[in-house]
Amino acid sequence: MMKWNLKELHLGVEKEKQKVKEKIRAGDLGIDALENLLDRFADTVIGSVSKWVKHVENEHRSHIAVEKELYQIIHGSMIPTFIINNEHIVTHWNRACEELTGVESYQLVGTDRQWSPFRKFKRPTMADVIVAGMSEDEIQTYYGDAWKKSILLPEAYEAEEFFPHLGEKGKWIHFLAAPIKSDDGKILGAIETLQDSTKEKEAQAKLEAQHDTLLHMHDQYKILFNNNPNPIFIVDSLTLEIIDVNKSVEGDYGYSKDELIGRPFFEVINSLAIDHAYTPEMVDLFKQRTLNGFQSGRPPWEELTFQTKDGGHVPVRYSTSFLHKKGELVGCAFFFHNLTEIKKLEKELVQSERLAAIGQTISGLSHHIKNILIGLKGGSYVMDIGLKNENPAKLKDGWQTIKNNIGRTSDLVQDLLTYSKERKPEFQPCRPNEIVEDVVSLIKDHAKKEDIKIVTKLDPGIGERIMDPESIHQILLNLVSNAIDACREVEDMDRALKVSLTSRLQNDTLVCFEVKDNGIGMGEAETANVFAPFYSTKGGKGTGIGLMVTAKLTEEHKGTIHVESQKGEGSRFIVSLPCQTGDIGD
Repeated sequence: MMKWNLKELHLGVEKEKQKVKEKIRAGDLGIDALENLLDRFADTVIGSVSKWVKHVENEHRSHIAVEKELYQIIHGSMIPTFIINNEHIVTHWNRACEELTGVESYQLVGTDRQWSPFRKFKRPTMADVIVAGMSEDEIQTYYGDAWKKSILLPEAYEAEEFFPHLGEKGKWIHFLAAPIKSDDGKILGAIETLQDSTKEKEAQAKLEAQHDTLLHMHDQYKILFNNNPNPIFIVDSLTLEIIDVNKSVEGDYGYSKDELIGRPFFEVINSLAIDHAYTPEMVDLFKQRTLNGFQSGRPPWEELTFQTKDGGHVPVRYSTSFLHKKGELVGCAFFFHNLTEIKKLEKELVQSERLAAIGQTISGLSHHIKNILIGLKGGSYVMDIGLKNENPAKLKDGWQTIKNNIGRTSDLVQDLLTYSKERKPEFQPCRPNEIVEDVVSLIKDHAKKEDIKIVTKLDPGIGERIMDPESIHQILLNLVSNAIDACREVEDMDRALKVSLTSRLQNDTLVCFEVKDNGIGMGEAETANVFAPFYSTKGGKGTGIGLMVTAKLTEEHKGTIHVESQKGEGSRFIVSLPCQTGDIGD
C-alpha cells in the first residue's frame, strides 16, 4: 500500500513536469503565462507531498496502534513470552516471563541478553536459532536431543530442559519459538513462549513410578497366584464362568487350564465333587448375593470332598473373595485348601491326645488309689489285731479307717463321673442365699472341730433366681472344703482361722459368690495351675480333681471363676454365675 501510493504521486508530478517542459519549448509563453504555469506545477508538487505526508502520518498512527495492541496482548498474556527482532535484540519481555524467571523486562528489553535468565554463559535461545536461520546440525550442537520441530506450527521449533537454579528445587521449562515475517517472507524477528512443565514432569514421573509399581505388583500377583499351593478359581461375577485358574488346580485335580477356562464354575465344581454340593437353588442364592454387592460372610456350604481326574479323593475347605474395581463387582475368587495332610494330622493328633489323656488319668488316679489302698490295708491290719487280741477299741479304729477310705473312694469316683460326664445345668427357681446356708450347715461342725470360724455376708437383694442349685451347692461345698483344708495347714497357732462366704447381686444378671480364707495361701505358680487336671497343693492328701470339677461346673453354668492368693496369707475365690428372674421358659 505504501509503495503503491508513493509511485502514484511520483507519476502525477512527472506528468505535470512534462506538460510544463512542452509549453516552455513551444516558446509562445509570456511572463505571466510562465508564472502561472510554474505556480500550477508547484501546487501539484505541494499537493502530492501533502498527500504523502498525510499518508505517512496515518501509517504511523496505525503502526503505533498495532504496536500498542501487540504490547497489551503480549504483556497481558498469562503465557511467558518474549520477542526479539532480526538483530537479536529483545523488544518484548512480558510479566509472565518476569514471574517465571525472576528477571524484570527493563533489564532485558533493548539488549541481546535473553539467554541470561537461563544460562551462565551466552548461548542462543530457540528464538535466536529462528532469527539466525540455523541448520539442524547447528541446533543439535546446542540442544542435543532435547529439541524437535513443532508439529502444530510450521517453521517453529520446541525444546525442553531442566534448570536447577530456577525456583527452590529447579524447574523444567518447555520452549516454543516461531518466526515473525514480513509480507514478502523476510524474517523480522521471532517470538518465543515458555511453559513451566515441572508439575507435568513430576506427575509423569509419579505416573511412571505407579506404572512400574503396578507392573511389579502384577508380576508378584502372577507369581503368588500361580505358585499358591491352594487351587484358585477366578470367576466372572455375571456369567459365573471360569476366567482363570492357577497351577495348583492342575496339580491337585489333574485338569489343565484350557479344559477349565470358559466353563461354568458351579458345573465344574459339581463334576469334581463326589456329591453335587451346589444345587440350582444355592447357585441362584450366590448369584443374588453377588448382584446385591455381597462382600462378606460365608455361603451356606463348608468342606467338600473332590474327585480328581484319575479317580482319587481330595478333602478341601474353600473360601470366597469378591473382586471389585472402582466400586463395582467384577469377579469372584474361590480358594480351595487341600485338607489331606491336615485330616491325617488331625487323626494323629486326636489319637495322641486320647492316649495322653488316658495316660494322664491313669497316672493321676494310680497315685490316689494307691493311697486309698494303703489306708484300707492299714484299717484291715488294725482290725486283725483287734480280732486277734479281742480288743473292741482296735476293731472300732480299724473299721473307722476303712470307712474313711471307702468315703474317699466314693468321693473320687463321684468327682470323676462329674468331670467326665457332659451335664446340662437344670435351671429352676431357687434362693442362692439358702444354698450358702445349707453348705455352711454341712461344714460347720467339721470347721468347729478344727477351730475354724465360718462367717457369712449375704446380699438380701438376691432373693429368688432361676439358676442350677445343684451346681451352686457342689461349687460352694468344694471351695469351702478346700478353704478349711488350707486353714488346717497353718502352723501359726496364734492365728484366728476364718473362712468367709459372701454373696452379692451384680447388674441384676449375675450372682457372685466369694469364698475367702486366711489359710496357707498359694504362690504364683500354684495359683496359675490350680484348675489344672490332677494338680493339688495338698500333696498326698489331695486328688487335684475337686477344683477341676468346680471349674467345669462353673463353665457349664456359663459363669466364670477367678482366684487371688498370696503365700502364707490366704486365698480368695470369686465365682460369677448368670441368673434370671421370672419363669424358666421352655
